[in-house]
Amino acid sequence: MKRILAFLMVIGIALMAICPAFADGSMELTILSENYIEYKGYSDMKGVYLAKVQNNTDQGYYLTTGTLTLKDADGNEVSSNKYFSKLGSKYLAPGEITFLSIEAKIPEGVEVKDYTVEIIPVERYYTGEDYVIEVNDCVYDGTNEDNPQITTTITNTYDKPIRHITLIFAVEDANGTIYYIGSESLGMNSLGANSTFIFLNAMSKDILTYVKEKGITLTQVEALAFAEDR
Repeated sequence: MKRILAFLMVIGIALMAICPAFADGSMELTILSENYIEYKGYSDMKGVYLAKVQNNTDQGYYLTTGTLTLKDADGNEVSSNKYFSKLGSKYLAPGEITFLSIEAKIPEGVEVKDYTVEIIPVERYYTGEDYVIEVNDCVYDGTNEDNPQITTTITNTYDKPIRHITLIFAVEDANGTIYYIGSESLGMNSLGANSTFIFLNAMSKDILTYVKEKGITLTQVEALAFAEDR
């Protein structure tokens, strides 16, 4: 596992190996799992960085900015995006884990040979209530590879209704490599105390096409649920 100080920078070499770069500071994130893939979207090619990270300090942090920069063989920047495509809990309490992804468009005719990722956490106290929601069960049924059934079950273990519940889930192969990160939300709807809710999750058809073409078998799903009630 890689420990990143002050900000997280991951450098991919030829899209094969990933080497961390370190900076001075007190913030530490641990990368528990990460992957980079390229796939054909509706109208263009996309490069996507996917990761599962953990705050291993005794201080809470916000994840505010994430940047993915794509480069050609000469090290020239060909594309970048400074926003998270998917992000679980923005506020990471000590020991808390989240999933995140960042994607950038690949210009037509360009071959990406290198990339960098920066994830910048901010030390700031959360002004609302941050709840970790219990995830009881995660099931990936790939019997129909063109339309897998993904279900996740959550339970509100608090003694009051909780609103703004969001589920973020990662679909993985047998080795735990992430190929897709998605999310679902109950929005303004509340989940009652000691109540259970089952999400039926969907995957991007573009990612399903990608894994099929690459001969990748998806076998499992991992999920986290949280609520940020301001």
